[in-house]
Amino acid sequence: MKEQLDLLLHYLRGVWLYRRWAIITLWIICPIGWVAVTFLPNQYTSEARVYADTRSILQPLLRGLAIDNDPTQELRLMVKTLLSRRNLETIARYTDADVTVTTNDEYDELLEDLKDNIKIRSAGKENLFTISYSGKDPEYVQGVVQASLDVFVENAVGQKRQDTSKANEFIESQLNEYEARLLEAESKLAEFKRANAGFMPGAEKRYFQKLEGLKVALESTRLELKESQTQLKSAQGQLNKELSLISKQSSSYRTEYDLRLESLESRLDSLLFRFTEKHPDVIETRRQITELKKLQQSSLDQSSPSAAENPVLQEIKLYITQLENAIASLTVREASQVEKLSVLAEEMTQIPNVEAELTSMMRNYDVTRAQYEQLLARRESALISQSVGASSDEITFRVIDAPLLPKEPSGPMRPLFLIVVLFLATGAGVALAFLNSQIRPVVISANQLFTQTKLPVFGVVSATNTSGIKAIEQRKVWRFSILSVLLLVCFTCFMVINIVPSIQNAITQELS
Repeated sequence: MKEQLDLLLHYLRGVWLYRRWAIITLWIICPIGWVAVTFLPNQYTSEARVYADTRSILQPLLRGLAIDNDPTQELRLMVKTLLSRRNLETIARYTDADVTVTTNDEYDELLEDLKDNIKIRSAGKENLFTISYSGKDPEYVQGVVQASLDVFVENAVGQKRQDTSKANEFIESQLNEYEARLLEAESKLAEFKRANAGFMPGAEKRYFQKLEGLKVALESTRLELKESQTQLKSAQGQLNKELSLISKQSSSYRTEYDLRLESLESRLDSLLFRFTEKHPDVIETRRQITELKKLQQSSLDQSSPSAAENPVLQEIKLYITQLENAIASLTVREASQVEKLSVLAEEMTQIPNVEAELTSMMRNYDVTRAQYEQLLARRESALISQSVGASSDEITFRVIDAPLLPKEPSGPMRPLFLIVVLFLATGAGVALAFLNSQIRPVVISANQLFTQTKLPVFGVVSATNTSGIKAIEQRKVWRFSILSVLLLVCFTCFMVINIVPSIQNAITQELS
């Protein structure tokens, strides 16, 4: 620690030895800097305070009916976009500052100056904003603040109405599109229902009932058919018995053609033994036998009792005819019922496909209708919001302090700048003295001499009054002290000039 302290003292002694460089630097930098600070142009600041009231009595009343916007978020966005180029151009136009420039570069510099010097600050959660601007011309400063305040308020109202108008246009276009899609979907759905009227959901129950009914009817028809067929077989058997009985009764009667018929049959047998069926004698013999049988039957019919006269036989034949007709009718009915069952089963296989297609169409229709109804509700909300926006504003601005024409300059802070110049010059002087002490070092103590030469130091010769060295050093100290005091006096004069506005204004006006 002692070594560091010795080193620090060594550096300070070196700076003290070359203090003339420090005082020269101070006398060069300080007057120039203080004069420059004194003649800095005055800056005037004007500010306005505005309160944005985002609480409206209509908000709780219209909750759920109108579009629910957050005015606080909109207000923050307006604050962030106040210094956009479009708004800066509007401010320049309101203050007629744009007519004072002739080139694009000057116009860009004007907008850049407005962007850098217009300040908007929030006072916290109370939505109280302060808009300020600093410049050389008091009237121009006041105009800029007033224009900024006007743009800030106009943006709140204009942006709200513009957004509402755009929202209405977009919702209206979407509503027209969905209305056309909804009408097309309704038309397709109606056409599909007409084309598949018997296959709609719920028809399967009716189809199952019809199918069960047809199955029962088919089973009954087949049972009746089997009964009729059994009865027919029984009737035919009874008929054959009656005919056999009648035939036996008729076989007991003899006719004149019997002997000749028996002779021709014997002759036919002998001819067939010798010749084929195509022999003329065989053919002739068969013809004669046929004619004789007809004559025999005719004779028997005339001599024997007629089958047509038998009432039992006639009743059996009538019953058989009825059974045949019933069987024919039941067969047709069975075929018809089987065909209906086939058609019904085929139609039932179409019901799931139709139901699936209908479900898909209904899903698309429901989505389109839901979107259409939602757009209708949104349009009504947008119209209510537009009406509310036309009659009242969600954000109400109240100017707490209007921008005033500044009478006294607000800057620059010349006393502070004077002190800064003094400290900077002091630092530069000390740095220059330290640099010289390092470039041209001087041994100022026995310890330093021992450190540099590594030789023992046996004694130190002090300066005496007779040598004149002390007098020289005292004169240097006095000169340094006088120059420092004069510099402080000069600093005090500049401080007084810049603190008292009347003196500063008088000097600047006289010089200008």
